[in-house]
Amino acid sequence: MQANLTVIVIVVAYMLFMLWIGWYSSTKVKSNADFMVAGRRLGPLMMAGTLAATEIGGGSSLGVVQNGMSGFGLSASWYIATMGLAFIILSFIAPKFRISEVKTVPEYFRRRYGQTCGFITSIIMLLPLIGLTAGQIIASAVICSTMLGISYKTAVIVISVIITLYSVMGGLWSVTMTDNLDRCRNDYCDTVCFEFRWRLGRSGS
Repeated sequence: MQANLTVIVIVVAYMLFMLWIGWYSSTKVKSNADFMVAGRRLGPLMMAGTLAATEIGGGSSLGVVQNGMSGFGLSASWYIATMGLAFIILSFIAPKFRISEVKTVPEYFRRRYGQTCGFITSIIMLLPLIGLTAGQIIASAVICSTMLGISYKTAVIVISVIITLYSVMGGLWSVTMTDNLDRCRNDYCDTVCFEFRWRLGRSGS
């Protein structure tokens, strides 16, 4: 019982800390540019951290592993491989977007190619983002329901509300800060798990 209570306290404290980050980030938002693109002041480390945290999350940590073990094999890794390739391509395209000082990709296409092209780009980007967001929420809800001992539906609602709140409060500032916090947590947990598995392997277990 004590272990369960400890887990609950840690998870709840972590969620409250996320909300505090959203509130703290809101104090830095003074304009539309601050909210949408963090005032264009994010450095390469912060940008790399938020991109890594976005992909090294529920989709890759749980979804890819589950698919790989359930029959897809190495083909499940295409999700990660193609995303890495996309980031390499993005590194060459991103400077053009930064120079144009747009806030979204559809805005860039709308300015350059017209209203219709901007609208089509919006739809093309919206559809996969819905699936990506749903996948992350589902994975987080599964973990949350297991750790807190609550129903899956309740966990989905809790996770959705928390993510929405800190995103709305601080915009890209809060998203970037929480993403980098998640990345540090993931790196630490992955290192501990790898070390634990390596020690088990050496002991012949």
